[in-house]
Amino acid sequence: RATRKVPEPPAESLPHPVGVDVETMTRLLGASKEKTMLSFMVNSFQRVGEKSAREVLRLAGIPEDENPRRLKHGEVTALVNAIKKYGKFRAPDPSSISPIGKDLLEVGIRNMLNPEFLHVVQRPPSSYSGFPFMVEVGLAYGGDIPPSETIKLYRFANKIPLLYDERADVVWKVVNERIDWSTYKVPRTAPLAIITHICSPKIPYKTVGKEAVADRPEIERELLAAIREAARALKLYLSKIEKRSMAVRRLNVYARYLPLIAKFAANLADRKKPPKIDKLLEPLGIDKDLVEKARREMLKELEAE
Repeated sequence: RATRKVPEPPAESLPHPVGVDVETMTRLLGASKEKTMLSFMVNSFQRVGEKSAREVLRLAGIPEDENPRRLKHGEVTALVNAIKKYGKFRAPDPSSISPIGKDLLEVGIRNMLNPEFLHVVQRPPSSYSGFPFMVEVGLAYGGDIPPSETIKLYRFANKIPLLYDERADVVWKVVNERIDWSTYKVPRTAPLAIITHICSPKIPYKTVGKEAVADRPEIERELLAAIREAARALKLYLSKIEKRSMAVRRLNVYARYLPLIAKFAANLADRKKPPKIDKLLEPLGIDKDLVEKARREMLKELEAE
């Protein structure tokens, strides 16, 4: 167990009108204790005030003082269509979703993969079809992750791992079709893993097996934004490694050849001792140990030839 802290549980909330279909609306109307359609709209849904309720009822052609339990099937259908047509409702309340959290996600990934680089992104709440959702992404590089030509994916939905139908999932589409990884300096064979978590009161699964999330445009957009943000952080990390490697190679060249240049220059000038070059090497970060190491490596190469 990596931590004993648990994520905050979701809060109970009223349904958002945009996410209600005819069957659900019929059930809500039948169970309602409200006396008028106006009070039903205001008290049975979140983010609905009297002004928007009156406008929706007007679009549906339903009187405000109509008894909710007396609506016929055609009127229920008209009401649902009017809600879809209205399009001015505020975004759904995100308190009904329960994300893992950046800190817990980072602890879990480090405990599982022990990466040399990790960047976790938590996107702000968004919504699709009246249902709030949130996307969390962790991008891990190196450590215990084996190099591979395919990026290792770990998919979660409402904290449940999705183990099958990976290629049918929206995450696979975003990672493999929407992102050019060469832009982020990721080599073709890389020790790279991406962990995604989508939380929502209603996950849009592709099948009843609930193993792959459908590619809804809103979810795909949030996944793309989160993974790109993490990939930009990885690019900076890989660039620093590349610069550091180039600096080390440059220092090795200096450590190898500057003492030889000093020696040959002394011979040409008929001097018995070569000039001291320590003061030239110190600003470059080259000490005597590095010079000796470079000399031994050069001797090995000459012996091998």
